Amino acid sequence: MNYSIEEEKGSGSETTPLLQTGPTSEGRCGLRLKESCKKVLPLLMVSGAGLIFSIQAVLSKLMPIPPGEYVFMEATFNIPFCLLVCFHSGVNISPPNPLTRKNGWFWGRVIFGGLASGGKILVVRNMNIGDATAIIFSAPIWAGLLARIILKEKYTIVNLFAAIFGLVGIILIAKPGILFHDVSNPGQSTLPWACATLGVSIIAAVSYVCVRATGDDVHPMNFVLYTAIVELVCGLLINPAMKQAIVLPPCNWVRGALLACGVGATVANLLIVRGLALENSGPATLMRNWDTVYAYIFQIIFFSVTPDWISVLGAVLIVSTALLQGIDRLVDISCGISF
Repeated sequence: MNYSIEEEKGSGSETTPLLQTGPTSEGRCGLRLKESCKKVLPLLMVSGAGLIFSIQAVLSKLMPIPPGEYVFMEATFNIPFCLLVCFHSGVNISPPNPLTRKNGWFWGRVIFGGLASGGKILVVRNMNIGDATAIIFSAPIWAGLLARIILKEKYTIVNLFAAIFGLVGIILIAKPGILFHDVSNPGQSTLPWACATLGVSIIAAVSYVCVRATGDDVHPMNFVLYTAIVELVCGLLINPAMKQAIVLPPCNWVRGALLACGVGATVANLLIVRGLALENSGPATLMRNWDTVYAYIFQIIFFSVTPDWISVLGAVLIVSTALLQGIDRLVDISCGISF
């Protein structure tokens, strides 16, 4: 064989790399951490929105103005802020064509979301804040079931148990008057208002499913803007129905609180719309159970309500429910059992 050493080396250098490269263990850990954060982030968005909504509920109950006026004023402050964000971000705010399927889901979210927001303020002002919050945030039960029926989403055994225990925790922490009779505070949770609150909960669940069905095709700010417009219309309708006039609140702190609620509504709706678009309806909406924990804490602070062991047990159940959903997203503990 007549070939030179240089030719052998050259031939080898052309076919075989001198240094084998691949992802390091640190790189793989970083990728896994990034993927885990991506899975949990939507749940944190929904939970953060719940904190803002709970603060709004407390402020709406403290403000010395009618509920319809609050809904109208909050939307009045909310809409300009939404428009400012849309113009700054270059978002197209023209109304989508309602005749297409995707846009139909969009308008469903806007209408049902606006009705739920306005209805929530109305029932909170006429019920104990704990009772109203407990019933309203049974919405994950209805949202998960509706998503399974309408969108054919997976509904795992973990979702089912978490929904059941979360609902039990909600009942324990708020102790609705229709189930736990409180002789020291009679007449606060009447059956008609409880039924109305349950209706608000189901309406909110429908809006969650609509967000999931729409997905990423519509910018979240479009949801927020048009939902605020629906709230504005609701406020205009509630006031005449309750024989009340809409006037600018005379107190400076009330005006400032309304402005804060308007800005907060924009941020909270943006978080929840984005979170629901990135996550299945069941796990994401179950994170809204944290709203009850927030209301529980704020009621202690602002209304001087001392918790008992039943309320503490309910809080533990709700927190465990939320944690269970996060664990199931990271590690499939449902073992593939779904309905």
